[in-house]
Amino acid sequence: MRQGVSKGHLYLNDTDVGTVNIRGWQSSWGIGEFKPNDRFSEFAPIFGNWSLLMHADADQARLTPEAAEELRRAEYAIDALHAKLFLPETTEWRRIGQVNIDGGLIEWKEA
Repeated sequence: MRQGVSKGHLYLNDTDVGTVNIRGWQSSWGIGEFKPNDRFSEFAPIFGNWSLLMHADADQARLTPEAAEELRRAEYAIDALHAKLFLPETTEWRRIGQVNIDGGLIEWKEA
C-alpha cells in the first residue's frame, strides 16, 4: 500500500465520511490530510473531544487525573468505531485498528 497510493476514502461504521490524502508513513502509522464530507458530522464530536483533551494540558508535563480519565473514555469511543480505508487506485480495502483525526490531520494504524 505504501508505494504509489495517494488517496483513500475513510469509512467509519460502514459510512464513507471523507477522503484521505496519504502523505507518508512514520513507523507503522499512516499520515495524511483528512477532508470530511457531510456524513462525518455524526462522528465529529468524538474526534473533537479527543482533540481538545489531547491539547488541554499542553502546558503541563502530565494530564490531570480527571483529564486522563476523560481522554481514556474518548479513546475507547474512537476504538469502538469500525474503521477502514478504501483505496480506489488499487480497489483495495484496508482495515484500520486505530485512527486519530485532529482537525485536518489524520493518522491511522492498520489492524
